[in-house]
Amino acid sequence: MSARNDHRENEVSTAAPETDELETSPAVPSNGSAPRCQAQPDWSDVSYYLSMRDGVRLAISIYFPDHLPPAKAAPAVLVQTRYGRAGARCKDSDNQRMLDPWLRAGYVAAAVDVRGTTASFGARDCELGPDEQADMDEIIDHLAGLPWSNGKIIATGTSYTATTADLATTRPAPALVGAIPRATDFDFWELLWPGGIPNDSNLRYWAAMVLEMDFGRSTVVSGSAPNEEEKILDGQSKIDDIAELFPLLQPVDEDGEYTLVHEALGTREADRRHWIADDYNNIFFRDDRTASGHSFFDACAAAHMDDVRREGKPVQYWGSWMDANTGDEAINRFRSAPEVPSVIIITANDHGGGVRVDPFFPDSINPLPAMDEQHTLQLTFANDVVNGRMPPRLIKYYVLGAGSFREAVIWPPQGVEYAHFNLDRAGTLTRSVPGDGKDIYDVDSTATTGKHNRWYQFIRAGYGDRRGHDLKLLTYDSPPFIEDMELAGWPVVVLQISAATSDPAVFAYLEDVAPDGIVTYITEGQLRAINRKIADRDALPYDPGPVPHSFKRADALPVVPGEKFSMAFKLYSVAALIKKGHRIRLAIGGADIDTFRRLSQAPERFEVYRGGSEMSRLNLPLRPWC
Repeated sequence: MSARNDHRENEVSTAAPETDELETSPAVPSNGSAPRCQAQPDWSDVSYYLSMRDGVRLAISIYFPDHLPPAKAAPAVLVQTRYGRAGARCKDSDNQRMLDPWLRAGYVAAAVDVRGTTASFGARDCELGPDEQADMDEIIDHLAGLPWSNGKIIATGTSYTATTADLATTRPAPALVGAIPRATDFDFWELLWPGGIPNDSNLRYWAAMVLEMDFGRSTVVSGSAPNEEEKILDGQSKIDDIAELFPLLQPVDEDGEYTLVHEALGTREADRRHWIADDYNNIFFRDDRTASGHSFFDACAAAHMDDVRREGKPVQYWGSWMDANTGDEAINRFRSAPEVPSVIIITANDHGGGVRVDPFFPDSINPLPAMDEQHTLQLTFANDVVNGRMPPRLIKYYVLGAGSFREAVIWPPQGVEYAHFNLDRAGTLTRSVPGDGKDIYDVDSTATTGKHNRWYQFIRAGYGDRRGHDLKLLTYDSPPFIEDMELAGWPVVVLQISAATSDPAVFAYLEDVAPDGIVTYITEGQLRAINRKIADRDALPYDPGPVPHSFKRADALPVVPGEKFSMAFKLYSVAALIKKGHRIRLAIGGADIDTFRRLSQAPERFEVYRGGSEMSRLNLPLRPWC
């Protein structure tokens, strides 16, 4: 095939390399701007099928520095993907999701199509199932034993590939010396059912997208068609379409006629049906399973924390305050494995890490850290662990509204104390004891955070001025702050409330109200009220922070319409600068219609009680800004 480079593997030395000489600078110019992958995805230097223990063949691509096996044995960086392994590299790109910085630093890069996807063989009845997880052991062992390898592997990736890297740290794979998961789903439950409320917008979009990928189908704009019309490609039905499906589908080197990749696409439902979003329609509790026995919770590292602690693999773990709940999940992993060397880096960047989305600076898109610094941080960490230097445990976090980073060794950071703001009359928050009373709120089922919020991970999040949206919510404002304060940790909402239906969902938003009236989103939380039982923290699979809930079916508490009950839940962890003269707003709703499933179609009314022995309140983790 003319588009492919035919690089043959050469004999290489197996002598131990001087790995301290591996470069830690990406050696590419950067002005901190958002990344652009101007070059096309590049063909690998070597590509072949690797057979697993059950005979399923996985497509693997190897990229060598300068297209040749290294003269000295070298470490490898591993990306396991379900989106097409050729997309892991755009030659000469500064995008931190790509492999070029690793190649320039002297690493060999390996990209694998996981089973049941793109060019690999196998069925796909679930995501990240037991077989896919077990494959990681064989892939890592295989790479460590190749002639050019020094036997040390770093797993990395973003989003799905980050989840594979995170899961690799739970596996008994001695050659894996560390991992750098970025924007990972530490707990799929918290992404797809946050607070126990189905995040249909994310699951349905993603499920439909990957279904088409797995069967080799895509709609493209064809330059050869009249007026550049759309063209539907179907690699499973038409072998001639496969060439146009690159980089989604890259055949291995021996498959010049695409017969093997075509055969692989035909195995998707060889012995079982491919999963679809509807399989999860009736999943409402963390311990629920589909008809095939799958649970998304089992498909992430959160379900395997004993293994994380046993293996003790050092990680550099990236999240964002504005990318779903990846920042919160990074904190949870850090706290739940105190014996594991972990560096947590929490930004305000988008899901890909290349665009800043700090709601206080909506016009500033340059990522922080800049792309070249992101590369440097990752390569420095990798070089350290490859050479046996364990990093100290550290949280490096971005502060919304400040445009800068701070560091902590515990979370919440040292010096943070909870300040209690009680819900009071006239939509206010007070530090004093409020008088008794209640506020009646007829839930507006059209309330929304829009289609550019933190849960829409495929586009840049943006909330804008929330004043208009808050007219559909029940709001409470604090007095103006008398000094600059750092908010750092989990805000907690405690409500004495009644509902008109038996299955209410409560959404809470924390916002900054500037002196000129501009309302800026900070963070949020939500809870399906039947999940309100406070759980025994020691009985949970990991430490989720304050007021934990199990989300198990057996722990569900009924809601009697019109009867008062108490509920408490955390908002997602965050760090923000609250400036002198600004107010904090708590906004309460019963729907976010563009993102979350509406659990009841009946009209909903909340009665929120103020005062009394158990006051409705907002607890804020604060310390003076300095």
